[in-house]
Amino acid sequence: MIEICKRSHYNISELGGGIAVISEKRQNLILQELTQKDFLTLQDLVDRTGCSASTIRRDLSKLQNMGKLQRVHGGATIHQNRVKEPKLSEKRTQNLREKQEIAKRAACDIQDHECIFLDAGSSTFELIQYIEAKDITVVTNGMTHVEELLKHGIKTLMVGGQVKPTTMATVGANALETLRRYCFDRAFIGMNGIDVKYGLTTPDEQEALIKETAMKLSNHKYVLVDQSKFNQIYFARVPILDGLSIITSQKAMQSKMTEAYMNEFNFIGGKS
Repeated sequence: MIEICKRSHYNISELGGGIAVISEKRQNLILQELTQKDFLTLQDLVDRTGCSASTIRRDLSKLQNMGKLQRVHGGATIHQNRVKEPKLSEKRTQNLREKQEIAKRAACDIQDHECIFLDAGSSTFELIQYIEAKDITVVTNGMTHVEELLKHGIKTLMVGGQVKPTTMATVGANALETLRRYCFDRAFIGMNGIDVKYGLTTPDEQEALIKETAMKLSNHKYVLVDQSKFNQIYFARVPILDGLSIITSQKAMQSKMTEAYMNEFNFIGGKS
């Protein structure tokens, strides 16, 4: 049992300080426990975390709103709504330190004068601030990315099409037609789920097609995933193409949960 709520069992300096960090650690533990057991009662989670029932109820409500689990009578299950897409505004604040670590590693591979595809999403958004390469061109389907790219003086092309209100991504036939006009040196792709059996998945079939097409048009392909994306399965599968690299965090690489993935995927990043 890992008792996060009892002060004697954690070190504030190790957690980075602050209640938000402690809450995130506790919620990650809940998800890890559910991944192993599939269903746990409220009392099971109280026993495993050392927290009060009211604290666990708040965590379960928050995690359900994030689409990470489903509350059922007496407890919770990891079985998620495979087509529900969390809002981008919510994802931008989740696991931010991990996303920034991943983004910084990803930006290191970008070279001067390259043409880049930057997928919509919160992890790929964080990548923009770390780009140091000169005279590059970025094509993106992320509405939120455009202003940030232009602020950094980066030549930016927007993929046209239907805009999804949840992710602010352009999708559909027009987006695919525009995308197929280009060839890229590198594509940086966000992903909702990664699983040993089912591979890479995302809730929306149209976004899955954009991701797949962009990677097929790229010499180098990267998928950016933080620890929370492991053991998650969504509706639409994205093929694992030859030469694909997964960029993740040190936290993810050190987790026992990710050991099974080492022989299935090519990982970069996440090393101390």
